[in-house]
Amino acid sequence: MSLTEPIQLVEESRFALQSLRRALIEMYDSVGADPSVPQDVSRRFDLNRNLTWKLARVIGAPDPLAALNHLPGQAGMELAIEAFERAGAPPAITESVRSAMSEFAAVVKEHAGDREQLELTLESMGMIEADAATISGRELAFRGNSSVWGVQARTRLTTMMVAPGKPGTHDYIMLSGLVGLRRLRPSVEWRLVRAQVYTDASALMNDGPGMDQIERKQAGDLPLVVKEFCSPNMPALLAKPGPDGIEICLPGGQVGNRGAFDCYFGYIYRGIPCTPSPDNLHGSAAAPVTLPVESLVFDLIVHKGVKMPNMPEVAMYGFPQGGPDGPAAQTESNRLPLQERLVELAGSPPALATQAVPGLSKMGNALYARMGWNPADFRGLRLVVKHPPMGSRVVMKWPLV
Repeated sequence: MSLTEPIQLVEESRFALQSLRRALIEMYDSVGADPSVPQDVSRRFDLNRNLTWKLARVIGAPDPLAALNHLPGQAGMELAIEAFERAGAPPAITESVRSAMSEFAAVVKEHAGDREQLELTLESMGMIEADAATISGRELAFRGNSSVWGVQARTRLTTMMVAPGKPGTHDYIMLSGLVGLRRLRPSVEWRLVRAQVYTDASALMNDGPGMDQIERKQAGDLPLVVKEFCSPNMPALLAKPGPDGIEICLPGGQVGNRGAFDCYFGYIYRGIPCTPSPDNLHGSAAAPVTLPVESLVFDLIVHKGVKMPNMPEVAMYGFPQGGPDGPAAQTESNRLPLQERLVELAGSPPALATQAVPGLSKMGNALYARMGWNPADFRGLRLVVKHPPMGSRVVMKWPLV
């Protein structure tokens, strides 16, 4: 495949849609109809209100590609054209609409075969968002992966807090969680978390002297698990040491809602250098998505004394072939489209409460207390991603200065 083919698909689709919109505007104008008032058009031309609403969205779309989700099919377009013809629209103008529809259909056939495949292709390239009334590719993937792998969760939480440590260093506390985790098959065993701290060059720092547990541990307690935050019905989890860090795994057991629970994990890392070095130019936080989840809530809570841009860089990387997932593997070639944006959390201390993660404010206060930090010294940023792709990693990154 030529590297120019994706660009041709986008540009030819945009041009065809823009030509169609132009023809529709001229048709409306020829009989004095106002596309911004679809209910009036529906009454005047005896057309279905849903059809006139779709045409209004096509004409008023901020970008030609954004009109694609609302474009009626051939039958609907013909009904509209015939109604405008009865109202006196000149044949030359109505024929230009039919011609534009034919040209668009030819582009679809050449590049994608059908409308559904074109929309899927443009969505995959990050050129359009899925219509809210339809199921997005991400949601389809969530459903399919849930069925195939037999496990899912309602929410994946990642919360990182950063504050100044000893001179020249920052202290971090990382909390991750799975809300509404449940098995769909009783035999499923699944890795839930693995603690990893990397340099920019993907050198692991897991065994450094700064690593500590959030919760004071007794003999026999699992590392990383924050039992205070977990559901009382959480099953006994498994700890498995591996070459890249300790792994906490879900054993087989009860399926469905009766076996659902919330679980939280985390660690503290003190003394990470906050100035750049040849192999470490950035600070970062990452939220790996290792099982099917309905939403990701990713918070970065930053002390006012930490030098950081107001809005760090955010990116999502995919690792469909497995392998290393450290910073060195996060390249443009495996970067995925991410339409969601960071938002500033209200207030200082930042308001952490969200229905997606019950009790998050209380957890946040416990983390501040564990580190001896004043909550009023922090600001917060949040990214929410619906149906993040399984096998991906969402990263917030900022330059060290």
